[in-house]
Amino acid sequence: MKALLITLLSIITFLPIPKMEKPETVTITLTVEGIRNSRGTIGIALHNEAKTFPDGEAFITKEISLSSSGSIEVVFEHVPAGNYAFAIMHDENNSGEIDFNEYGMPLEGFCFSNEAMGENGPPDFDQASFSADSDTKLSATLIYLL
Repeated sequence: MKALLITLLSIITFLPIPKMEKPETVTITLTVEGIRNSRGTIGIALHNEAKTFPDGEAFITKEISLSSSGSIEVVFEHVPAGNYAFAIMHDENNSGEIDFNEYGMPLEGFCFSNEAMGENGPPDFDQASFSADSDTKLSATLIYLL
């Protein structure tokens, strides 16, 4: 009996243990809130590298035409699992960029993931990044300074 128990334990010890691997791709669902009007578009830039955040070439970009104020939901499907940060702007006049006044204050709405804010400008990637190792739901509220 003792020999049988030792044999069974030896076999179990060498059996492969399945690993809990993270999925290859995930879905990121983002709710953008606080949209003050239905003019223009919401531009979302999803970054996966610190060197491109927030002004460089994004990993994925989406532009959503607005039909109402309030909030929208945007879905990014089949995104490789990993760390990301997003920058969002409300381009009210469809100029393709955020407009500033003569003092450098943004005239249009903007925000970053994690509600991150830099001291004298945009946050860095570490402040705004989030982990998307599985399907992820996030929300962000636009900031309008003027």
